[in-house]
Amino acid sequence: MRIRPFRGFRPQPHLAARVSLIPNGLLGDPARRRAARNNPYSFAHVVKPRIDFSDDIKSTDQQIYEFARGYFEKMVREGILIRDAVPSFYLYRSILPTHRQTGIICCLDVDDYDHNKIRRHEHTRLDKELANEQQIALTGLNGNPVFLAHRPTNAIETFLQHLAEQPADYDFAAEGGWQQQLWVINDADQVKQLMELYEQHVPVSYIADGHHRCAAASRFAASMRQNNQPYRSRDHQFFLAGLFSASQLHIYDYNRVVRSLNGMTPQQFLQRIAERFEVQPAPRSPLKPQRAEEIGLFLNGSWHLLTVRPEFIPDDVVGKLSVSLLQDHLLEPVLGITDPRSSKELDFIPGIRGLKELERRVTKGRAAAAFSLFPVSMDELIAVSDQGRIMPPKSTWFEPKLLSGLVVFKMEY
Repeated sequence: MRIRPFRGFRPQPHLAARVSLIPNGLLGDPARRRAARNNPYSFAHVVKPRIDFSDDIKSTDQQIYEFARGYFEKMVREGILIRDAVPSFYLYRSILPTHRQTGIICCLDVDDYDHNKIRRHEHTRLDKELANEQQIALTGLNGNPVFLAHRPTNAIETFLQHLAEQPADYDFAAEGGWQQQLWVINDADQVKQLMELYEQHVPVSYIADGHHRCAAASRFAASMRQNNQPYRSRDHQFFLAGLFSASQLHIYDYNRVVRSLNGMTPQQFLQRIAERFEVQPAPRSPLKPQRAEEIGLFLNGSWHLLTVRPEFIPDDVVGKLSVSLLQDHLLEPVLGITDPRSSKELDFIPGIRGLKELERRVTKGRAAAAFSLFPVSMDELIAVSDQGRIMPPKSTWFEPKLLSGLVVFKMEY
């Protein structure tokens, strides 16, 4: 892996909590959207500029991206964002009650993505790729880093720990309450050592979150090359990323709810499930599965333990994931949900929200049934990616997310 330092834009330290944000789900949460719109410091005006437009404006309308670029320039003019004088790396740490993750914010080369050194485990949608490519082309900004993991290596983790012994340049509580720390690494020797360490010890990395951003960066770079666009630098070849050791990351379960039972009564539904699962009353409530072949079902006010019968468990790295077992042996054959990506009958609930959220959806009548799943492991994600395979959509949920607007890469092309 070739990591590249860059002259990042970042908020004044005392404004970091007001500028940075987690963009996931912002547009669908009226309270968060309203709060971001009313906060003139929020990077949401740049990374999610639709908060400043009426819903009748198309999300790909050029004026939205022009507004985002202009707002970024305004934040720079007003001194909200400052730029580092020399190319730097950024040591980035998030601290949760359960764990902490420490890695490097850097730029990565799209060639590594194109040549499978940056490996994926999800399909992407062309419309989202094109929208992200348009955003890059019209703003020249990368403010939402792709989240990447690599196999653990003692040499890198030891050096990062050494760098973190110095007082952090940023130390604040972000949205959600998680503590965030950032160190600006601009010493020439340390920058060189980091580049050498990653090149020597990280042959490949794995996308945790940001498949569409990677694909869009690749598309944009190819377009610049093919169209012989004039440029002053090779910035179009790079995109913003956060690289973390897989040993420090935590994947949460990604659970499901369904809106109907495909015309069946609850009793008929349980009878159909029993064709491929052992169905038992739950030994505990709410039911958190302890292995991949166990699935929790909340139906009609009660939890049930569903255990896939052994003959239906394939010896396959994708097929034996909990999300695959549910899809292949229940959602599709019983409920007729053949395409979970587009089905209006299915919704996805990240495990960070807790199993009580599944119960709430059903008891409030917003869903007919809910399923709790066993989370994918980092070893499984790596194995799937190494084989060039694809998981079902919405298989992994990483927490904490990487903040947007904490470090921004601006292209010069």
